[in-house]
Amino acid sequence: MIASTNCDVLVVGGGVAGIAAAIAAGRQGAKTILLENKPTIGGVAATGYCLHNYISRFGKQVVFGIPQEIVDRLIELGGAVGHVPYTGFVKAVTPVDGELFRYVVTEMLDEADVQTIVGVLVVGVEMEGNRIACLKVAAKQGILTFCARNYVDASGDGDVSVLAGAKFCKGDLKTGKTQPVSMVLRCYATDNFKIAEELGAVEPAMAKRRDYPDLIPVYFNGTFSKWNDYVLEHKIFPNQDHKVFCNTVWPNHLNVNTSAVTGIDATSSFDISKATVALTKQVHKISEFLKNFVPGFERAYFAPAAGAQVRETRRITGLYEITEQDILEGKKYGDAIGKICFPVDIHDPDTGQAHFHDIGGDGTFDIPFRALVPQGLANVVVAGRCISATQYAHGATRNMAPCMVTGQAAGTAASMATQQNRSIPEINVKELQEVLLNNGVYLEGSYQKSQAS
Repeated sequence: MIASTNCDVLVVGGGVAGIAAAIAAGRQGAKTILLENKPTIGGVAATGYCLHNYISRFGKQVVFGIPQEIVDRLIELGGAVGHVPYTGFVKAVTPVDGELFRYVVTEMLDEADVQTIVGVLVVGVEMEGNRIACLKVAAKQGILTFCARNYVDASGDGDVSVLAGAKFCKGDLKTGKTQPVSMVLRCYATDNFKIAEELGAVEPAMAKRRDYPDLIPVYFNGTFSKWNDYVLEHKIFPNQDHKVFCNTVWPNHLNVNTSAVTGIDATSSFDISKATVALTKQVHKISEFLKNFVPGFERAYFAPAAGAQVRETRRITGLYEITEQDILEGKKYGDAIGKICFPVDIHDPDTGQAHFHDIGGDGTFDIPFRALVPQGLANVVVAGRCISATQYAHGATRNMAPCMVTGQAAGTAASMATQQNRSIPEINVKELQEVLLNNGVYLEGSYQKSQAS
C-alpha cells in the first residue's frame, strides 16, 4: 500500500488554467501540488497558439496579473512579441512560442514551490459529506492517494467535480453536440509574408523581434475560398470558404489552425483517440495541400501538434451560470474576479466553421466568483473551460486568457480557504478581490461596485 500524499491545495490539470491556479496558490504560501495527465504541461498554449485575449475591442487592456507576467517573461526570451494591434475579428493578438511558453511556466511553478506531477490521471474520489477527502490517482506505481484541504478542478472536463457528484451540462442542451476538436499544424521554413498576402482577410498583425531587423507578420486569418473546388473534390474540408487562423513569433515558422473533427465526445477515451488518429491524417493532407497550392509553403516542412485540442466538454453547474445576456450587455458584478474581452467564438458542431459574436457594453464582461463554485461542494473551485456557463457564453469563457484569469482566482481562493479554515463558498469575496488586486488582477469598476454593495 502506497502512503497518501498530503497538501494544502491540489490543482488538477496542467493547462493554462491549472498553471495559473497553482502559481497563485503557491505564491500565497499554500503547499501546492499540480497533477497533469499528459507528459508535459502547457495545454493548448504549448502548441504555440495565441493567448486570446488581453485587450477589448475598444482597445483597453483588462487582463493582467499572472497572464501578463507570463507574456513579459516570454518577451525577454524571444517567445512573445507582446499584444499586437490587429484589424481583424479582435483588436489585438498575443502570439507565443509553445516550447518557450512551456519553459517559462515550468520555471514559474518551480519558483512558487509547486510540486508538478505529470503522467497521472484522477480516477476516483473519497468524500466526507460535501467535501472531497482524497483523490485516487492512477500512476506508474499504481493507484495513489492525494489528500488536500482544498481542490482546484482545472481539468478542462470538470473530472474532479463530476467524480465528487457535481451537476453539469455538456454541449448543446437539445442535441448534446459539442464544438469540434482540432490539431494545430506546425509549419517550418515558411515565407510568412507570401502566406499572409495569400490567405489574410485583412492586413496581418505586424511585430518586431529583438533579434530580427524587420517587422514580421505574426497573426492573420482568412479562408481557402480560392481553392474551394479542389478542397471539396479532395475532401480536405467539409465546407466551402473554410476558415484558417495563422500565428507565429518567428519570421520563418507558422502555426496553422484549420483542422476539425466533428461528432466527438472528448470525455470518452475512445472518442478522443479516434479523433487524434483522424486529425493526424487530416493535418497531413492539409500540409500536402498547402505545400502544393498556397504560395509561401513551397519549401516548408510540417509537424502536427501532440494530441487533439478540445474546445468543449462539460460545464460544471455553479452557484451562478454565465449567460448570453451577460455577454450581450457586458455585465459587471460585485463578486467579479476578473474580466473577459475575447468575443464568443463558436465552431459549428457539424462543419467546424468558426463564428464570432462581439461582447456588448464596453467590450468586456465580468467573471463572477460564484461561477467558479460548484453547487453542493465545499472544498472545490473550478477554473478554465469547465466553469459554469451556458454553451453560448462558454464560447468566450473557454479561451486561454479567460482560463488564466479564472485560474489565478481559483488558486488564490483555494489558498485563502485553507489559511482561514473556511469552505470555499464562505470566502469573503472582498478579501479575495483585495488579494487579486495586490497581485495585479484588473477589476476596475467591478471592485468599486463590490465595495459599495
